[in-house]
Amino acid sequence: MTGQRSDQRAAARKLGEALRSLQQQSGRPLRSLESQVRISDSSLSRYFRGETVPTWPVVRDLCRALDADPSAYRALWEAADPHRSDEPAPSATAAVALAPAPPPRPTRWRRLREAGSLSGRGTALAVVLPFLAAALVAALLLLLPFQAKPGGEPSQGAEAEADTGGHAGVLVHNVEKKCQEPRTNSCALSLAYSPYRPYITSNSADRVWHHDLLQARCTVANGVAVTDENHKHTSIWVQVTRNGKHLWLPGIRIHPDHLNQLTAVLPTCTP
Repeated sequence: MTGQRSDQRAAARKLGEALRSLQQQSGRPLRSLESQVRISDSSLSRYFRGETVPTWPVVRDLCRALDADPSAYRALWEAADPHRSDEPAPSATAAVALAPAPPPRPTRWRRLREAGSLSGRGTALAVVLPFLAAALVAALLLLLPFQAKPGGEPSQGAEAEADTGGHAGVLVHNVEKKCQEPRTNSCALSLAYSPYRPYITSNSADRVWHHDLLQARCTVANGVAVTDENHKHTSIWVQVTRNGKHLWLPGIRIHPDHLNQLTAVLPTCTP
């Protein structure tokens, strides 16, 4: 098992080196790629270093942005993540990005029902609860289905008079563990009037807390870069609806995996 992990890590580094070589040959900076493939520069850096294996749609879009044939990199990607080697390369990722997790196979449920002892029931609960939690989060996000309407001109911090963006659920994410439970003033995060002004008190429009569910409309990739408490940063911002107003949530206040999904399914905000 250890040897298999080492092989996968080596394959991930090889994929990252191949993608970084493409980027270096193109002469394009990460910020330029960030705005085209709608992946933050920090995520791109992790992919290029082999620390994280991107999904196939991300590899495909990167290759196309760098004028390379994606099929030439499919084998590298499959070697880096064999568990996802059967992943298709869809033309649109909206339905996949926010789809709920599939239920466990019936054979697993039968095995759980056959566990007659108390320890067996405890094991069954340990297996079932993560599935229930994942399904609950997916259900919350799907309460606000994606309905992209191109050509919209979302206002920045004004009353919503027309619905011209997309729609998707977004969960606020606070990286500070101590602030993931209490809804205190010190644990509040700010929504902003504008993504192009510094993320400071004078640009604060409202307060939200960890795991608040908001309605997302569109994204921008070239806002003011915001750094979180773990020294991660991104310039991606998401426009959300809050109390009838269109305000802005920094992308750093969204879990990275969820942010990648949102940038894939939501339209780009029109200034």
